[in-house]
Amino acid sequence: MATSDPGKPPTGRGAPRLPAFGSELVDRLRRQGNIWRLPGGEILLPRVFGFCRGVERALSMLQQAVEDHARQSGGLFLLGQIIHNPWVNKYFENRGVRILSREQLESVEGYVGAEDCVVIPAFGVNLPVERRLGEIGCTIVNTSCGDVRRLWAWAERAAQDGCGVLIFGRPDHDETVVTKSRLEAVGGRYLVVSSRDRTERFCELIERGADAAAFGAEFGPKETNAAALQPFDRLAQVSQTTMLYDETMRVRERVRAAFARRFGPAAADRLAFQPTVCRATQARQAAAVELCRAGCHLVMVVGGFGSSNTRHLYELAGEYAPAWFIEDAEAIRSPEELATIDLADERHYVARGWLPGRRPLRIGVLAGASSPEVVIGEVLERLSGFLR
Repeated sequence: MATSDPGKPPTGRGAPRLPAFGSELVDRLRRQGNIWRLPGGEILLPRVFGFCRGVERALSMLQQAVEDHARQSGGLFLLGQIIHNPWVNKYFENRGVRILSREQLESVEGYVGAEDCVVIPAFGVNLPVERRLGEIGCTIVNTSCGDVRRLWAWAERAAQDGCGVLIFGRPDHDETVVTKSRLEAVGGRYLVVSSRDRTERFCELIERGADAAAFGAEFGPKETNAAALQPFDRLAQVSQTTMLYDETMRVRERVRAAFARRFGPAAADRLAFQPTVCRATQARQAAAVELCRAGCHLVMVVGGFGSSNTRHLYELAGEYAPAWFIEDAEAIRSPEELATIDLADERHYVARGWLPGRRPLRIGVLAGASSPEVVIGEVLERLSGFLR
């Protein structure tokens, strides 16, 4: 079995080679200060947007695997989406990569043999699946993000030291699913809270010293592997790396306040905290706020609907201006119709009358760390047609 070192770029390959994901238009706008002036207004880009280094590294490693596979026998399998962007995943599917679903990974031996190559995506893969791949003896290319691996290591140490682990994130997100599996492997207890509201419910249970029945009524098996509140009397807090940084800090302060009310002022020692929101995510959030505060009549947020970091950019943008979340340029059907999503219930729908009639019009365009510039460029080109 051969395994690529997840901590280093592919040996001898240098910088990521991702020309298929680039955009000449985006490059030109960067040289113009991230602003496109048109007769009917302006289109603005933030100072930081699009692929982060971790995504570039993962895609570069997958691209190299595709090139290597063309000269070898056996199949090439991706263990879930490489990143949460449909354009990127379709690009690799069209080049012979077979993407296995979460359900298929449960019986990975039925799909993968010793002669095959499997690619672990940027979010990682469940630890039991990773161990079974070792038993199969296939070639493994591990593209898991360094920030995610650091989160796992810190959370595992905290669990082994006797702390329950509070994960601020989405319970079904690929990264969080893998984090849960790794904590279970070391005998740790975890609880996932996806919002400030869920955090509040947890803190109310702490404050009143709720019994096992109350705890079980509030948090189900997707959120916790604990049967009672007691394992969380000593707590280590981490965040899914793509969460909002400010929200992460608010969760920490609320939990600290709950411990103080339950155990007294010295209870601060009961909470260990690691700010695991990645720096690239923080940088894109700060740049998005900076752009929105500069004044936009409309903000378009471009990225996969399953992308957590892009969802949070959409939430931020909505605090400053009317904001729309789209996956690609095809979503912009006309000045009257836009294909989008309602994140409250995950409902896809067509918004009507989305484009303001005023001119000049300032349109901000945000893109998450998993959004390829080729797609961003197509969106910019489509929007420019309304301002010419």
